[in-house]
Amino acid sequence: MNMTGGWTEPEFEAIFREYYPRMAAVARRVLRCDSEAEEVCAEVFLRLYRSGPGVAAGGLVGGWLYRTATRASIDAIRANRRRGREEPFEDVNFVPGEDRGDSPLSRLLRGERIARVRAVLARLKTEKAQILLLRYSGLSYREIAEAMQIRANSVGAMLARAEAEFSMRYERQEGRGRKTSQLRPAKEGQ
Repeated sequence: MNMTGGWTEPEFEAIFREYYPRMAAVARRVLRCDSEAEEVCAEVFLRLYRSGPGVAAGGLVGGWLYRTATRASIDAIRANRRRGREEPFEDVNFVPGEDRGDSPLSRLLRGERIARVRAVLARLKTEKAQILLLRYSGLSYREIAEAMQIRANSVGAMLARAEAEFSMRYERQEGRGRKTSQLRPAKEGQ
């Protein structure tokens, strides 16, 4: 740390190099759009830089970064939904020419399923969506506790409640989707 209380270039660069790949992966899973994920990560690291090294006190910079990135990603989903903008689906795992056994129809259905999951996540309380995103991004209970600033022994119960609410909302949404899709062919056939 330099004398003015700001970051030194080597210390900030070390944090960036250590955390950026995982942060970008978390944001990509949430947003399904590389450009938006990179934008969120840039915003998060800018916030970290402006906040100064005090954020890293006690070695909690990783938790701060994950918490801030997941919240910013959830906010981006909600903002896109409010604007009525449908985000482009980018299958980051798809490699052209690679035979995954996926037909165009199965890729389309997978994309629609991902869109429904994202819609449900956007309707959850931020903390519940955040804990689900962190867990399914591969973080351990200890890392989740650090990121969310909660006790590690609370993570399991909070995760179970978040999963239960997500499942209930997703099933309710799926039920509505099946009803409307059953009605459409009847109307078209008339």
